[in-house]
Amino acid sequence: MDFELVRAAHAEPLLRQLHPSSSHHNLHFSRCTGDWSWDVPFVMHLPGGRYLVVGPSRSQIVGEADTVEEAIALVVGGLPPGCGPAIVGRREELDRLDTVPPNQIF
Repeated sequence: MDFELVRAAHAEPLLRQLHPSSSHHNLHFSRCTGDWSWDVPFVMHLPGGRYLVVGPSRSQIVGEADTVEEAIALVVGGLPPGCGPAIVGRREELDRLDTVPPNQIF
């Protein structure tokens, strides 16, 4: 795991409130804890110490970065509108919350 990348993500308040995961040296984020929301870009490693930010799907390239700070900035720039703290629950619950007007959530 790239601890410098993890530290940079943790230093960003918008990402610190999401549910992180690491797999195959990639750093993922989710808006729910029960499974993956798959609507947040994630960071992949490139040869030579560079980074590729993709997502939400692997076929959507957000951009390449030379530093962890640049990679994290690309992730933040690709967050979905209104992205808030991860919910404890599954994607279905997140989808329900996304369709309810904010003044109707109790």
